[in-house]
Amino acid sequence: MSDFQRQHPVAALSRAFGLIRGNIVTILVFLFFGAQSESFSFWWWTAGGFAFLLIAGAANWWRFLFKVEDGLIHIKSGIFVRKNLYLTKDRIQVIDITAGVIQRIFGLVRLDIQTAGASSRAAAIEAITREKAEEINQLLRRGEKQEEEGDESSVESIPEIKQTISLPNKELLIAASTSGSFGIALSVIGTVFSQIEPLISESQMYEYLYSILPSQTDTMFYIALIAGFVIFAWLLSFFGTLFKYGNFSLVVKEKEIVISRGIFEKKRVTVPFNRIQAIHISEGIIRQPLGYASVHLESAGYGDEKGTGSILFFPLIKRNEILPLLDDVLPDYQKEMLALTPPSRSLRRYIFRSAFLVTALTALAWWRFDLNLAIWILPILSLIWGWLKYNDTALGWGEDILVLRSRGLAKSTAYIKKKRVQDVSVSQSPFQRYRNLCSVQVHVASGDRGKSFSVRDLELDDGLIILQQLKIEGMNTTIGEEFSPESIRQIVRLPGWA
Repeated sequence: MSDFQRQHPVAALSRAFGLIRGNIVTILVFLFFGAQSESFSFWWWTAGGFAFLLIAGAANWWRFLFKVEDGLIHIKSGIFVRKNLYLTKDRIQVIDITAGVIQRIFGLVRLDIQTAGASSRAAAIEAITREKAEEINQLLRRGEKQEEEGDESSVESIPEIKQTISLPNKELLIAASTSGSFGIALSVIGTVFSQIEPLISESQMYEYLYSILPSQTDTMFYIALIAGFVIFAWLLSFFGTLFKYGNFSLVVKEKEIVISRGIFEKKRVTVPFNRIQAIHISEGIIRQPLGYASVHLESAGYGDEKGTGSILFFPLIKRNEILPLLDDVLPDYQKEMLALTPPSRSLRRYIFRSAFLVTALTALAWWRFDLNLAIWILPILSLIWGWLKYNDTALGWGEDILVLRSRGLAKSTAYIKKKRVQDVSVSQSPFQRYRNLCSVQVHVASGDRGKSFSVRDLELDDGLIILQQLKIEGMNTTIGEEFSPESIRQIVRLPGWA
């Protein structure tokens, strides 16, 4: 494979659909606003846009060349600006062979070659035969000694699979029913509905809706219209999540984890154990009362195609099953320990931050629009939200690990190995300085940009102890050695899922 080769021509189609998917919002706005032009009809704009994308995809395919020689893959790409990418086998961390919808239709696969740098997403061959993908994999995986011994010894040994874990159908249905993408689907439907006038006149649209929705009164009609929007958005979110996480499996090998998912478009992510920087458990506001959470990993250098290192490790799991799962897959993490909570004088700050803006806007809306008194339920909910944020905040540390628990809308618990911490900062606002409080922020390597976890309004002394441990003294102190049970500080046991 020492001569330059092109991908299968289907790569042009795959590239065009990739451009559509990556710029769907821009394309929709362009089409709807362009459709208001009197010079061209909506369909001309649509056909022109897709023709342009197909031409761009074909040009990308024609200009994309690759070859493998002497343990190095060389990729040329770019229509106007020519880019040369060289990856040696020493830099390559993972080689994944996956198949999207278009590739599966034509019996092809996609080859992703991942390194620890941002260049990993450029080293993707969109459409080649499985045989050629396996050949490239063998050429880049083959070690120096094997090269010297010849082809017979170049066959790579298959890593032993220690465990395979699947997502039960019941959990998959619950995950789809409680997906956070519901709000996104609702906003997209609202945008499309507001811009649909070029295709159908407003009067025709309302006449049609009146004919299919309960419309005894105007109030009944608008309630039915809103309910219809919500149900349609939920269905989009439900089936989108179902197709995205269907066939989910977690394969645990000796040195890596392989996460596969997708019904129509099969995705596979390989995560070496030595690249894991943190474990992050999220309990969504809908899923938490049901006793479910999702588990994420932060991985250094690479992760998904957006450049973030956050990887969904398990989409939905019962809280009482999280620790047994992590004990099986990541046994070297300490997962239960004592932790400090914010002092009681922090409570007013949590409540003020959560309730002030909501209360002010509610008062303004109630006064300006003469709304029903029921609108004041919003400030009451914001007070409860502030109390929950205060109650859920905690910071703990063990022999080699930090645990930070906090809440936005969802409750988040992050486990970070001390040796993986890139930076830690303790900051004070003027209001915190007056109260002798501080915020602690811990930064880990994740993807190209890194990721931070933080807790707010802790005692300043507690924040300084963390800073001292990580930056000055090392990693040998645990919270139990620093604070006795009689300490005036409030101590809880994490993770608190018992």
